[in-house]
Amino acid sequence: MHRLIVIIAIIAWLSLLVCTGCSEDVYLGEKKENQQPTVRLMFGPSEEDTRIYYQVHFYWMGHDVDGAVEYYEYVIAEGDPIGFNTEDTTGPDKWDKIFRTDTTFMVHADEYDSLVIMDYRWYSLYSKTYTFFIRAVDDRGMRSEPAYQSFTARTLAPSAILEFPRNPHPGHIQSLNLIVLFKWYGKDPIDSPWNYQDVDSIRYLLYTDAFGLDTLNNHPERVEDLWSPWIWYQHPDDSGKETIIGDDEILESDQLYTFAVQAKDEAGAVSSIFDEKVNVRRFIPQQHSGPVLDVAAPYLGNFRFIGTDFPLGRIKTMIGFPLKFSWRASASHYGGIISSYRYGWDVEDLSNPLDWDVLASPFHTAAPTKKYFFGIHTLYIEAVDNYGTATLGQIEVSIIPFAMNRNLLWIDDFHSGEFQQDDYAMPTESEHDQFWINICKRAEEFDPFTDVFDCSESNSPPDMEHVFKYKNIIWTYASDARTNVWDDIVLFTREEVIGGTPRSVFNYLAAYMKSGGHLWTLGKSDRSGGLAAVLYALAQKFPVNVRCEVFMNAVGCEDTVGVHCMAYRDYCVHVLDKAQGFHRDGLDALVDRSVDMDALSYGYKDSFDPVTSEHQNLPEKLNLWETVTQQGKYFYPKDRGFHYIEVYDPEYWMQLQGITSQSCFHPMYRMRSRNTRSCLNDATIAFWTTKYADIVAEAPDCVAAASVHFGLPLWFFDREEVNAIADVIFTEWHIKAD
Repeated sequence: MHRLIVIIAIIAWLSLLVCTGCSEDVYLGEKKENQQPTVRLMFGPSEEDTRIYYQVHFYWMGHDVDGAVEYYEYVIAEGDPIGFNTEDTTGPDKWDKIFRTDTTFMVHADEYDSLVIMDYRWYSLYSKTYTFFIRAVDDRGMRSEPAYQSFTARTLAPSAILEFPRNPHPGHIQSLNLIVLFKWYGKDPIDSPWNYQDVDSIRYLLYTDAFGLDTLNNHPERVEDLWSPWIWYQHPDDSGKETIIGDDEILESDQLYTFAVQAKDEAGAVSSIFDEKVNVRRFIPQQHSGPVLDVAAPYLGNFRFIGTDFPLGRIKTMIGFPLKFSWRASASHYGGIISSYRYGWDVEDLSNPLDWDVLASPFHTAAPTKKYFFGIHTLYIEAVDNYGTATLGQIEVSIIPFAMNRNLLWIDDFHSGEFQQDDYAMPTESEHDQFWINICKRAEEFDPFTDVFDCSESNSPPDMEHVFKYKNIIWTYASDARTNVWDDIVLFTREEVIGGTPRSVFNYLAAYMKSGGHLWTLGKSDRSGGLAAVLYALAQKFPVNVRCEVFMNAVGCEDTVGVHCMAYRDYCVHVLDKAQGFHRDGLDALVDRSVDMDALSYGYKDSFDPVTSEHQNLPEKLNLWETVTQQGKYFYPKDRGFHYIEVYDPEYWMQLQGITSQSCFHPMYRMRSRNTRSCLNDATIAFWTTKYADIVAEAPDCVAAASVHFGLPLWFFDREEVNAIADVIFTEWHIKAD
């Protein structure tokens, strides 16, 4: 009985709890009317927000005093609370259900607003005003009054940039092919010009120039019907990034056309500024001769061909010289793309594919090394574009017998003139000639009537046949490129920057060394003279790392094309510097530079170098000639030091760059500067290069020997010491007269 009473009591208590949940008035049991929930926007863009955005993030908070908020409903209507369409918020189907207290959504900003300048460029600003409504729904289905916030979405219009065909002269009318491939890329600024993503879609148009470019910018409605449909930018067949004009439509020759491309972003904004530098090309279709074909051969020069009737290129080279040709072609100037190459030596029937060395392929951009030992041979190279237009390059190679039956040739490339000798700042022509003839006579069989070539008299360098008659060559040059040919011979042109016309003079000196000939080169080497002539004028700022800084736009040491220039490859020089030259900007912050400090007082032999130390008869010092250092003369030591010099691999710059000299670079003489605090003190002024010291030329009585280079003109130095140096070099070359 007691247990029954307890159970009844528990049941009564549970019933009371259930009733308590049903009504706030437990005793009366009356159910109160449900109170409406409330909602409040906590965070989101405001009407005053002028940022550029079209992705919007809102936060809110709901509350129900007599229950709980079950979920929320929101709607986004175009316009502000006064100007929006009430139908956009009428009816439950217009509202989206959400269980979170925040959401991010993207809206369109596709109404043109204005032009703005950002990052020094004009951009079209697009905008659209919206109102965001949010309401809470409680656990009994009652909805709150909506909270709302108006905002204006803004976006910078995207850009479509035409990148092919390249327009080298923006604003000029181009001459393109009858069929043209146009390529572009899209950039969509997100919230600033430098923060961008891919565009959503593009479209393009083509029209005759009757409308003019002004129509696109000021009256775009007049050409609206000419646009293609919008194409997804990421379309798998790349139709969103390129198109061919002239394949489906016929372009009339000599008719002026305008092609334009327009981009749209995900917010609906479209590019509305049309500029010939960016997204417009004005062109006249014409039948073009063919691609531009550039051909390069190490040591031998560069050639350019256009079409099939271009003049023949000609090369003379020696027996067995390795011929290695590479090439590239471009049809971009008329809107074409290279589709194939082929090449062949001595092709008999150009129309027969089997007569060529290879079948046509886009990958044949070089030919294997070839050697010939007699005769005349022709290399044929064909480049064909995607329209089937071809260019044929023809290079005729004449093989010169390896004569080398003479001992020594002096090439006089130091033009001075005759004048009243007064201060000895420069030798007269006759003084310089007699000085070097006397030196050359110390070699066996030297004949001043047949073994001297005067470049100023010929207004050209000796031809290749003349050079290869000799086992050894002395080349003396000046520092003024206008009066010598040395600069034209040694100037380095990289294959990627082949000029608009073939060079008439190629660097046969490098080929001569590679074939076993020996060089002694020297001359007036201040400013642009000396080995610095391998550099283009704008790159002649010193010190210069020729491995990395052959061209002025080189940054760091990523571009090492300089390894192919004569100074680095054949003479083994890493760094060039000058006592008097154009020094690089900011160098004064590292070292003190002045001609007074950096000028030479005298030279001294580098007895620590293994090659130099083998030549015991080299003078210990190289002193200036006493005649040029007397009081009143130009190089009187109290007035100035000797500065017609170029130095090689100076230690201060080698250490700063963290580089070491090449193993084939062997200092012969170093300099004592006028002020020993100079960074050029102890720098190399003369050296042996042993790059080809083991090669014996394929001609009778030739020997293996090193070549020599002096970064100064020896006319200004002590006669006995200069004669002793010449004797050592001629002994090395096995031509010293008894």
